[in-house]
Amino acid sequence: MSNAPDIVGIGVCTVDHLMTVPYMPGNNVNMKASTYLRQPGGLASCALVAAARLGGRTKIIALVGDDAAGRYIRDELECEGVDTSKLIERADSESHVSLILVHEGTGDRSIITRPPTGRPIALSEITREDIISAKVLFIDDVTELTLQAARWAQEANMKVVLDPARPYALIKEVLPHVDVPIVPEQWAEAWMPGSPPEAVAEALCADGAAIAAVTLGARGSVVSWEGGTRHIPAFQVDVVDTTGAGDAYHGAFMAALLEDWEVPRMARFAAAVGSLNCRAIGGRTALPTRREVDTFLTQFAN
Repeated sequence: MSNAPDIVGIGVCTVDHLMTVPYMPGNNVNMKASTYLRQPGGLASCALVAAARLGGRTKIIALVGDDAAGRYIRDELECEGVDTSKLIERADSESHVSLILVHEGTGDRSIITRPPTGRPIALSEITREDIISAKVLFIDDVTELTLQAARWAQEANMKVVLDPARPYALIKEVLPHVDVPIVPEQWAEAWMPGSPPEAVAEALCADGAAIAAVTLGARGSVVSWEGGTRHIPAFQVDVVDTTGAGDAYHGAFMAALLEDWEVPRMARFAAAVGSLNCRAIGGRTALPTRREVDTFLTQFAN
């Protein structure tokens, strides 16, 4: 089992086409982009690459088409050391692609996606062993596949991490099987309008989570667990692009779970990785190695 993954993720793989622009366009606007980059992306994909660069053994369960984009996604994941043996290719279909416009002044972005055209992965295409050979399971949606995978993981005493791609009403079925929901501020506000992030994190723990986090962008994150609720600030870096910062946070948090650290240390480590990922255009261009993160954090040691 020495080659077994530490982390297995089920979710989306995309090819991202990123352009930096002076402002976000309205209707009938013609403008020039100052930068263009093609790069693989997607919640699960970027989170697993982040964890891999930090030293974790990762495996992805995802769908691609039998097109050039699908081959590009596979090749790039394999270059990052991610196990692609369950990257399922659908014949006569197209892979998921995204166009991402990045504001060159702030790093904020707008995203347009074209989902894959192939039939979704069926539960019959995945085995229990595909899941329980790992220590951590990452999911980003609720489907028949992810729900069963979360059940298998729970039975095997694995940690289940959730990055919800859809609203609470559509993912609540899986929450009893999730140990660590990490949700963005917009999701938290949509679920509990007007409530502070601390209340959202605590409500997720009341729903059964062992650790819950709400990410707040440049303001850091709030994390709640049996030891309390704490605000973890972000780290100051020169922001070029915020694409993938949340995915980086998830990947780092999963790598930290493997270390079995105290929760505040996990959240601080994840915050550092999320911040460092904003240094360059693209969701994974600036993902750091473990050595880079450790060196970076020594600057802020008490």
